[in-house]
Amino acid sequence: MATTIDRATSSTLLTASGRPFPLWRRGVTMMIEGVLYLLVALLVAIIEYFVAGPIGDFGLSNWWIAAIIFAAFEGYCWPSGQTAVMRLMGSSVQLGDGSFAGPLRMAVRQLIRFLIVYAAPLWAFDFNVWRIVVIAVAVAVMIEALDRAGVGAKAPWDLFVGSAVVEGGIAGVSPDLGPIRSIADLRLAPGRAAQNERARKAMFAAGLSSVVVSALIVLNIFTEAWVFVSDQEFSWGLLTDVGWFPRRGQFDLSTLFVGTLWVTVIAMVVAGPVGIGVAFYLSEYAGDRTQRIVKPLIETLASIPSVVLGLFAISFIFPKILQPIFADIGIFSLLAAGLGVGVLTVPIVASISEDAMRAVPGELREASYGLGARKATTALRVVFPAAISGISAALIVGVSRAIGETMVVFIAAGGSGGALFESDPTEPGQTLTAAMASVGAGTDSVAGSGIAFQSLYFLGALLFLATLLLNVVSDFIVRRFRQVY
Repeated sequence: MATTIDRATSSTLLTASGRPFPLWRRGVTMMIEGVLYLLVALLVAIIEYFVAGPIGDFGLSNWWIAAIIFAAFEGYCWPSGQTAVMRLMGSSVQLGDGSFAGPLRMAVRQLIRFLIVYAAPLWAFDFNVWRIVVIAVAVAVMIEALDRAGVGAKAPWDLFVGSAVVEGGIAGVSPDLGPIRSIADLRLAPGRAAQNERARKAMFAAGLSSVVVSALIVLNIFTEAWVFVSDQEFSWGLLTDVGWFPRRGQFDLSTLFVGTLWVTVIAMVVAGPVGIGVAFYLSEYAGDRTQRIVKPLIETLASIPSVVLGLFAISFIFPKILQPIFADIGIFSLLAAGLGVGVLTVPIVASISEDAMRAVPGELREASYGLGARKATTALRVVFPAAISGISAALIVGVSRAIGETMVVFIAAGGSGGALFESDPTEPGQTLTAAMASVGAGTDSVAGSGIAFQSLYFLGALLFLATLLLNVVSDFIVRRFRQVY
């Protein structure tokens, strides 16, 4: 039923007393407050890390800088009788007459709250964070006791300034509703419109922060990669040596490219058919009960730590599968690593392919059955072509996953300390990611050549460009072959 704000009520919204804010929501508000502060401190630390080279560190501790930023935003919200988190939770601080607390009362209230909840336990108990939890619980018990005694659900700082936390306010008004009399009645109340605008800005800031962090990471990688190629010790001839031994100043890229290619091809030979086969079964043959059991099990396989699959490759794949076939194969090989990466990639290919097949309209299947086609014919000649864009994307995502896998190859391929050029997959080798892990493993791994550590960033830049190219190709295939029903 269409409703709108009653005009007689809307004129008294700012003076009407709101409902008491539940105690459990006050606890959630406090937890959100702590998480936001930690996020601000993390963002400050990330920015300081990237700008420390050109301009030096910020001087103050990241915790103090985050506290200043957080306090500034809190002060911005005080004129509306709210804190930063109260705006998100739809609550406000009101006085006994129903009016909102002004900036001065909010400042006094928040200062007392800060001293009691944060400053006292941290400074008096040698920065023991758990004391904050103890004091917060004690305050919650006090609020509940005062509420039962009829004083109201008030914290100590509310008693001092004569305020109370209530639902609604500038960010969360819940007005009485009445019938629609004109088009103007369909407009949002100013408070609700302002809340929507703040939420939009908050979501935009969250999205922008991810873009900024990604841009800083890319900038850092390519900056260090340029240091590698512009160093006086570097020459392009180093990239075509006998092998990859960064401590000796040998940076043969073909060794890593061939190893990466072998592992990726072997992994997709396993993950492609198996993943698509699993997707066909779940989409076209399995019943609802089987899907509820099998699909979570397959997706659980993707959550297995890659280091476990690396150990699985040398403890099971090598002795049980490869050694009976290749008598001369060693415990470490690109073949064992590729099979381990293939097992790790199966859930990704299966899940994305199954989603693509399930998105095919059932009417196409029914039309095929109506023409006398069998289930297998329908799956292969109707469903598969209709889902080809999604299946192609699944395979490309699988390739990206195989290229980017580190720990399985680092453990099972056997080239963690460096590797000679090797085109035989039954021999040890090294990939781009395993070489990066080897270079960054410790000080011993980077001793020797002065640009050995920078080679890590050079490989990271190459890996970034490779995965970016695969993502662009995947997006093109999806858009080129997508069928709209």
